[in-house]
Amino acid sequence: MVEKGKAERSKPRRASRSDLNPLARYFRELKMEWNKITFPERKELYRSTTVVFIFTVLVTIVISVFDLLVTFLFGYILPI
Repeated sequence: MVEKGKAERSKPRRASRSDLNPLARYFRELKMEWNKITFPERKELYRSTTVVFIFTVLVTIVISVFDLLVTFLFGYILPI
């Protein structure tokens, strides 16, 4: 029991080696975060890649058609 007037003294906690080394702490936290990652299954990855490829082709076609139209319009309005 603590006597009146005397504060309870606690020993200061000794820092571990990894607390002193920021590089070691970084890699320890990196490993913990890496273990949280969930990678997609092959089927899901294939489906996502297909969607991205199709979308890219469609956007390329739309931009090309728009560029052609603008080129013809400016060629018609401002013949050089």
